[in-house]
Amino acid sequence: MTFSKFGNFTGAVGMILALSACSSEYVAIANIPGSGTVSMSVTPMFGIHSDWNRKFAINDGDTAASIDLFEDTGWWRGSHLYLVSSGTYVVHEGQNGCFGFTLDPVSFDARASISCAKMADTAIRLSADSPELNGYPASRYYDGLFYMGRFVEAGRVPELRDTRAETPIVFQTYEQQAEPELPELL
Repeated sequence: MTFSKFGNFTGAVGMILALSACSSEYVAIANIPGSGTVSMSVTPMFGIHSDWNRKFAINDGDTAASIDLFEDTGWWRGSHLYLVSSGTYVVHEGQNGCFGFTLDPVSFDARASISCAKMADTAIRLSADSPELNGYPASRYYDGLFYMGRFVEAGRVPELRDTRAETPIVFQTYEQQAEPELPELL
């Protein structure tokens, strides 16, 4: 009798594991001036929350590269995309810090100095006329970064909450969403 219950339990666990192995990958793409694209893909982790395995990819039209990002187990509030005057791009994840990349050449080995430190007094930036770089507004929170947009869960965007089952991740340009403040580094 105990063996039968154990058999049913392992069968149920096996079915759950099989179903979780069939998880779909969802991708959000941001177009970079020229022929470049960057994308973030998420694959659901096993669980009842919106926890994700995440990957970030860059492509200049000819060459592509990608990196695995830290798993999201509930901490992720979006990944912001920035441009630096040097031509380096920065992905800032708030609590998880930031990393840089270039498209000429395609590389995650960005040699330019990148700072993820939040400005001490953002009220000054919020009230000042902000410069632009290639049409992108200066960051309200980080010196030297120009806000291009953000990768975010659709459930965090009020007008997209109903679509999150089909499209759980989106890229919002700076024109669609002003730069929201990210949580501090851990």
